[in-house]
Amino acid sequence: MTTFLLRSVWRLFVLALGIALAYSAAFIAFPYLDRRLPFFVSIVIVYIGMAYFGLPALMRTWRILIRPDHIPLYATTRDGLPSDPVNIAVVAKSKRQFIRAMKRAGWYVADKATLRNTLREGYAIVFDKPYPTAPFSSLFLFNRHQDLGFQIPYGKNLSPRSRHHVRFWKLVDRTDDHGHFHFWAKHFRQFIGREKTIWIGAATDDVRASGFRWVNLQLTHHVHSLHHEERDRIIKSLKDTGQVQSVQDIKAGEPFRMRGQGFGVNFVSDGHLLVVELKK
Repeated sequence: MTTFLLRSVWRLFVLALGIALAYSAAFIAFPYLDRRLPFFVSIVIVYIGMAYFGLPALMRTWRILIRPDHIPLYATTRDGLPSDPVNIAVVAKSKRQFIRAMKRAGWYVADKATLRNTLREGYAIVFDKPYPTAPFSSLFLFNRHQDLGFQIPYGKNLSPRSRHHVRFWKLVDRTDDHGHFHFWAKHFRQFIGREKTIWIGAATDDVRASGFRWVNLQLTHHVHSLHHEERDRIIKSLKDTGQVQSVQDIKAGEPFRMRGQGFGVNFVSDGHLLVVELKK
């Protein structure tokens, strides 16, 4: 009973903060800026303040007490919101072999998301310029962001507006809040202890750079809901270059449906994971 009351009070508190934030943006910040700056500039400044600072801070306040229910079958945003389904795993001798195999199959390694690289990606998206190694935003599994990212841009100018892409997390023996290591280790016990590295991935298709995140209205890519097609694309590219030893289908969990980050994006997962073992 005490927990229920505490959570209810916290919800009302965060709701009040949200109303105060919206009121401040619409009736204090914007009128103040509009008197001193052009209308469009004022709109952009208020939008950036709300989408990239105000609403994320509100969500983090919400998560202090209202913890997300997280299953190991999807990666999350920094705030714990569901994002991309986990749908593939690659077993390789080493990180070096894994990267070499993906490059040989036609995939580019994503750059780190530094300020310089992020600005370069923004420029490439706005002006439709090539940037085949553009960085990814951070998603989280095992309480850490991805270790590796690969992509293949497509479209007329091969810009980051449209790209096949996948994030990978190395399975390492660490304690995390949700116990996900033990969940995955159970499914990969035949490979553990055999001088193998295991990479768990979430593959999706960035269809176009014209979406918004429903929780904070930040700009993002619109993602295709048929994420299994991206998984199959990766496997086909590795097979076509003669690098696959075997492919196993494991049932990691029950089927589930989840909302992605963008408006109108809903993923349906069958709970299965395809495990690709590379040749020595």
